[in-house]
Amino acid sequence: MTGLLLFAGDASGRSGAVGSLFDLGLADWRDVAALGRVAADTRVALKASRQRRDIVGFLGEVVGPALEPRRGAERIEPGDLSAEGQRLFDAWTELDAMLEGQGLDLQLGMAAFARDLVSYGRDVAPLSYRKLLGQEREAALDALRLQVRMRADRATALAARMRDFATRAGAFAALFAAFERDPAVRISLREAPELCLAYDDDGQAHLEPVKGGAARQFWRLRHDAASDSHRLQSAADPALHLHISPDEKLWTLANASTPFGFPLVSEGPRPRVGPLDGLPQRADLFLIPPRQGACIENVAFPSHALDVGGEGGVQAGAALRLWEKTGLPSQQWAFTPTPRSRRETGLYDLIASAAELARTVAGVRGLRGDWNAVLDDLEAGLDAPRTVEADIDGVLAAWRRMADQAEAALGEFEAETRAFDAACP
Repeated sequence: MTGLLLFAGDASGRSGAVGSLFDLGLADWRDVAALGRVAADTRVALKASRQRRDIVGFLGEVVGPALEPRRGAERIEPGDLSAEGQRLFDAWTELDAMLEGQGLDLQLGMAAFARDLVSYGRDVAPLSYRKLLGQEREAALDALRLQVRMRADRATALAARMRDFATRAGAFAALFAAFERDPAVRISLREAPELCLAYDDDGQAHLEPVKGGAARQFWRLRHDAASDSHRLQSAADPALHLHISPDEKLWTLANASTPFGFPLVSEGPRPRVGPLDGLPQRADLFLIPPRQGACIENVAFPSHALDVGGEGGVQAGAALRLWEKTGLPSQQWAFTPTPRSRRETGLYDLIASAAELARTVAGVRGLRGDWNAVLDDLEAGLDAPRTVEADIDGVLAAWRRMADQAEAALGEFEAETRAFDAACP
């Protein structure tokens, strides 16, 4: 906030730039306390998942050694998360451990910092600043030195605690921002990785060369929890999905089998890319590797798989078809990058609210404030020739505004702190 300096003199260098003192984003202090509460909620959810299978199956497993071992449960090895997912989880556990161990100190320190601003702006400055410009200047300056130095010491101690906290919050927020929940993937043939699945203007799915990187080569995998399968959504146009065309006759024939268990017909309805309106049930749901080996199987056609081994063989332009499972290379698919595991997407969802708060917290680094600059200004102003009369009324008004902001922030902060305490009895 500008206008807090009585003489607007230069600081001695102890506090650096002083153009805008105590510019802390006070309203964001609530997010610091809220992060502690969200972390507590997350911790409770992780622990509860050991007994509650209806949350997400991964919750008790993903944390590995961070939780007590569950009876009868296999140990979760590092390979259960990708390297990227493990880094994200490690950053979260470090931040969470700090919140659990030092959260109370941060709460108390930030509340004290806000009260220091309130008391100075409402009590100290109005009482002492007028004396400073009168006959009692030396006594007033001595009293102000004591008041400011006490506040500067408390702010410095808080800054030391906040620095590590903000650094860890920033590291966690940065990793989360780089960890895309559903990254777009290419779907290529394992034996011909230079060819990948795409589609044309008519919605015909086909192979095309990876080289060139057309937007229609990329897909997003949308998990359907009810069927434990995925929808393949075009990254180029989210309204379009890969699906099996609604050919009623072929739907019936392809789902019929001979007495020996083989499908009655080799080829099922054509796969296409388009809107999902009016499609038969499960036409847009697929089981993807590695759950089904390397095949991509539509949920409605368990005896068939996506295939490109038509008359022209595996080549650029080859049309996608639904063909009885053969295990041949024309049915063997790979995804780049590897699709997220359920544990990783579940972890992302669990810590998403904490990551947003951590991003705010990471920017709150100026908690030390510029108390030293206030004292430098007072001392330098009294030592300098008095060429311009100080605007004492304007300065006191600025301090009152600062006190009002700090008090409002303190109220929000303490409300979140009460919620935090309720979450961590």
